[in-house]
Amino acid sequence: MDNANTQSAIKDRFIVTVAALYLLVVGFLGGMIVDRVRFDASRSVLLTRLEQDTHRVHERLMAIEREGSREGSIP
Repeated sequence: MDNANTQSAIKDRFIVTVAALYLLVVGFLGGMIVDRVRFDASRSVLLTRLEQDTHRVHERLMAIEREGSREGSIP
């Protein structure tokens, strides 16, 4: 009878340990996913602003080039 109780206690301890490890891993992976989503949102805002600034600078450079070509064509 004592042997049955010992085996049952070992089995219960094993199940609790596996469940705790499972919850720990799920919590860790869930935290990683949340962190990636938050980082991606901030990254997309930054990339949008960078794209707008790049476009604005390109337009300005094209305007400067057009002004220079007009002045250069006048004899």
